[in-house]
Amino acid sequence: MTIPTENMNMLWSGLIVDELIRQGIDYFCLSPGSRSTPLTTAVARHKMARKIVIYDERSAAFHALGFARATGKPAVLVCTSGTAAANYLPAIIEARQENVPLIVLSADRPPELRDSGANQTIDQIKLFGSYVRWFFDLPTPTTALPPSFVLGRVDRLVHKAFGPPAGPVHLNVMLREPLAPEVQPFPQKYTDRLAWRENSRAPQTRLASVEHLPTESTLKEVREIVQSTARGLVIVGGLPSTVDRTAIVRCLNRLGWVTLADVTSGLRLGYDWQGFVPHLDLLLTDGSLRFDTVLHLGERYVSKRLMLHLQKHPPKTYLRVSVSDHWIDPAQTMTHLVQASPEAFCRLLADALSPDAGSHFVRDLRQRSDEVERLLALRFDASEINQIALARMIASEIPAGHGLFLANSLSVREVDMFAQRLHGPVMMTANRGASGIDGNISTAAGLVAGLEQPGTLLIGDLAFLHDLNALSLLRHLKRPLVIVLVNNGGGGIFHWLPIARFEDVFETYFATPHAFTFEASARQFQLNYWQPDSLQSLRRAYREALKKEGSSLIEVRTDRRKNATLYRQLLEAIAAQNGEKA
Repeated sequence: MTIPTENMNMLWSGLIVDELIRQGIDYFCLSPGSRSTPLTTAVARHKMARKIVIYDERSAAFHALGFARATGKPAVLVCTSGTAAANYLPAIIEARQENVPLIVLSADRPPELRDSGANQTIDQIKLFGSYVRWFFDLPTPTTALPPSFVLGRVDRLVHKAFGPPAGPVHLNVMLREPLAPEVQPFPQKYTDRLAWRENSRAPQTRLASVEHLPTESTLKEVREIVQSTARGLVIVGGLPSTVDRTAIVRCLNRLGWVTLADVTSGLRLGYDWQGFVPHLDLLLTDGSLRFDTVLHLGERYVSKRLMLHLQKHPPKTYLRVSVSDHWIDPAQTMTHLVQASPEAFCRLLADALSPDAGSHFVRDLRQRSDEVERLLALRFDASEINQIALARMIASEIPAGHGLFLANSLSVREVDMFAQRLHGPVMMTANRGASGIDGNISTAAGLVAGLEQPGTLLIGDLAFLHDLNALSLLRHLKRPLVIVLVNNGGGGIFHWLPIARFEDVFETYFATPHAFTFEASARQFQLNYWQPDSLQSLRRAYREALKKEGSSLIEVRTDRRKNATLYRQLLEAIAAQNGEKA
């Protein structure tokens, strides 16, 4: 690459961008602004940079989050000074909670303009607080600091983003005028120290990944716990896209314990092992199950019912394995925390286990799960349109190789509870770190961009409204996104909560009813559009949308009150079925 030398701003910006690309970070999300002109120009002119312009910084950050979920590599966010970077915060929080790498390059005013009343100037020092894993305030470009100083800070930025644990990082870049690539000469000898880069694509500092391994004493203790366990439960929570899931499945097969695989684990997608109980969450309705030991691999899980069950009936041992430093123990039952890679832990543990043929406990629960599946199929697979049937339809129809993003709040829960094992491989994910309804369309678009494969987004109407402007991103995608929008005229999840009984406040202040429909939105953003009126026409519309080259919106009208009633009736039927079984 030819290093830009019009002025010091362009030189340092060019070094930042080129060093990121040499470290394998080449996807840039740019938002328009003046103070960031040198950074934006450096990205725009770099032939190896992939770039997308997103005018809304909040949407840009969630798009970057989706890309990183798909690839395991951070995208780079570039914005101007002022409140622009503040709009990144919701996605930064999600990335920190879920150990997703992100890189923020925010332009800033020089020291003399800080705290001076200068336009578009705020305090950007540690703007994201504890939610970033590393922050550095880069001084204004000067020949007093060598190029190696800039390159070293970029290398450290990448190192901190990848971890372990991975997470968001922030480089705040102070810039004086001139911001455009105007010629403002500086001593030629300053760039002589960069001659080595002309004939090399290597970064200044080569970074090697590190795998966190459990100690031998920890493994010995775990083996002893396993040997003394009669009723074991494995919870596989959220796992990053880069994890070797075959190593985990091999361990689970040897262990032979009952396993709950969360929808964000990626283990419902084309994998099979004897302990997997697809509808374990629904089997907890009768409260009779007990577990001696729980082995929790990875991050959070969706099932609130499981959390409450463990809180009410705590196991003797609760062992969590994660490379993350997050303390995830909502039921207050954790007895052991092993900070190690789940796949490395499983690899080492599996080598010390004999293949298990499956206990009576596992076989019984799998049989009961099969009975729940037959009940669901009978009630919903040929019924009228409702949200349970919709979740099951997507799980059965989505093609292998696609991505599936599940929005908060009901979408992810309904697939987790009601969908049978999905046909894989399908990458399925959700923003469960902070579980917000913001940025879901943007994240799904980023997922498709990262996978370079088509994707499906299942989303509710309030989450859709919250991120409506992100539909503009879909025109940039090389592969289509099919949005299945559940329009039930408000916040359906609130019908599941105790506040639903208080009619004087519920409908207006919690259900937040609306009368919006979204065909006009589809037209505005040039999306294919369907509004099916039956389950059969819904299935047909989804299949047609999957064949389209462009992105699509399928608007499904449902009744949130009826959906809540169907859910309660289903739980009663499962409880009665469990009672008969007992």
